[in-house]
Amino acid sequence: MSIKNQGIALIEVILAIAIFAVITTGGITGFIPVLNQNRQSNEILQANRVAEEGLEAARSIRNRDFTLITNGTKGVGISSNLWTFSGTSDVTDDFTRQLIFSTASRDAGGTLVTSGGTTDPDTFLVKSLVSWIYSTGDTKNFSLDTILTNWKKPISSGVGDALLLYGNGSVSTPYWRTYSTTSNTFTAKSTLSAIANSPRNFVVRTSPQKNEAIVGVANNTGTLYVYCFDGTTWTQDWSTTIGGTATTRRFDIAYENTSGKAVVLYSTNTATTNELSFRTKLGSSGCGSANWTSATNFNPVRTSDLISWVKMISNPTTSSNLIAASWVDWNKDLSAAIWNGTTFQNEMTSVGETKIEAINTGTTFPDSESFDLAYESVSGDLMTIWGISSGTNGVGGVRYRLCTGNSASCTWGSITTPPTWADDATNLDLSANPNTDEMVFASIGNAGSDLQTGYWSGVGWTNTANRDTSTYQPSAGTKLVATSWLTSGATKRNIIIYNDSGATNIGMYHCNSNTCTALDVGVTPVFTSPQRWYELSSNPKSKDQLMFTLSDNASDLFAKRLVMSSTPAFTWTASDGSTQVETTLSQSIVKPFGFAWWQK
Repeated sequence: MSIKNQGIALIEVILAIAIFAVITTGGITGFIPVLNQNRQSNEILQANRVAEEGLEAARSIRNRDFTLITNGTKGVGISSNLWTFSGTSDVTDDFTRQLIFSTASRDAGGTLVTSGGTTDPDTFLVKSLVSWIYSTGDTKNFSLDTILTNWKKPISSGVGDALLLYGNGSVSTPYWRTYSTTSNTFTAKSTLSAIANSPRNFVVRTSPQKNEAIVGVANNTGTLYVYCFDGTTWTQDWSTTIGGTATTRRFDIAYENTSGKAVVLYSTNTATTNELSFRTKLGSSGCGSANWTSATNFNPVRTSDLISWVKMISNPTTSSNLIAASWVDWNKDLSAAIWNGTTFQNEMTSVGETKIEAINTGTTFPDSESFDLAYESVSGDLMTIWGISSGTNGVGGVRYRLCTGNSASCTWGSITTPPTWADDATNLDLSANPNTDEMVFASIGNAGSDLQTGYWSGVGWTNTANRDTSTYQPSAGTKLVATSWLTSGATKRNIIIYNDSGATNIGMYHCNSNTCTALDVGVTPVFTSPQRWYELSSNPKSKDQLMFTLSDNASDLFAKRLVMSSTPAFTWTASDGSTQVETTLSQSIVKPFGFAWWQK
């Protein structure tokens, strides 16, 4: 090869090496971002798995016990083969995970909102946030979000969770509203078909078997109107004469527990014979007048005058269709009987009381609802209890009688005077624990204006006289005391609400058996003093909450919700929106409104 050719070959080699170097350098430089992208993709994939695992852990804990889900930042771990919350973060390989919980809010229609609205205690927003160090000074984050709900809690009815009915003094059309536990609000008022004259007494009962409510409304000229609601449509099914001017309540409504049959028991406004009558509607039948039986007379042998007051209670035990009824006539005689599915039988073997307590103890009709009844929730034994006219300040005026044996032919025991109740009982209330055979009782007497309370263990009474010695004095047609039960986890408490002397707020005791703690609560706006009619109703689907409804002397209607935690802690909220539900009730006494939770 010539020297010239050798020089050309060397130049080619050098040029080739230069080109290769340029190509190689460019390739490596272009490949580095690809490597980085692959690494970041892999790490995001791992972070996604860690975040998803965190949400699964939260779901597992929620499914086990929803009360463990609370606001805050949490880590998770495993204990006894179960996911648990542990600290404020946890680490998997090089990834740090945090679960961030916050309560959700909903608008009045129940839609989740990001601002405003009302807190929904049964819904939480959850963010599973995963972070890791990609390189010095460069921290990466990845997150997944979900919503956790208390899915074991029964779903609300399409028409809210409860119904409220009442009358306005200027119109003849009863008003109704629905209540939502999610928003803790009532809907705007709607009207039912009109009745003659002024609607005064209200009873609302809901079916234990389907989405149905039966409502009774008595007017001031002695006519009872019965409405039926199937969750969509209201019908006015029938009416009848019961007499009186709604200064006493001459009717009541109850459902058979397992069949869903509705029973309406009412005064016939006659004396001496056939003083009561009833009509029924099968649980398999819908609303409408054609689905009701014709009236059947019931002639109580212990009663000989016009009926003034009627009360019924359904037996809550499994597979029971029993209903207990009690009533008082103008002679102030009290009696009771048991509904056997077809008629009333097994009336008290003797008159329960011949002089029941009243404001006016003279010869006029009994002007206060001084009696009550309740079934033990497990045994099915019936407790009837009442006040007597001989009771006074310092002289015990409470009597009770049991009918034992969970059947229509239960055995009536003797009339018993509890020795530790020292005062009269003009206004009184009795309620049963829905989970046990316990009961709670409270009364206020008009002679001494003393609150006395009692706890029934299922075997006997433990009572406290003079729990409060300065309550407001009952007057004709008032009910200034109410009782109920709350249960949260393993914690149970009986609740007593009463009208303290001159009080414009909520006067309350919460009791563990008969050991009671006072807890008075302020309200806005304040109640007018005195108040007139008190009712408590425990939510059958959420036994940790109840509704307190009351009317006051200004004919205002209020509604306040109480929720108890397992601690227990007690939280009152204004379901009425801190304003009156109604300011011109048709009357303020003798059950001028009706509230009932949906059972299905």
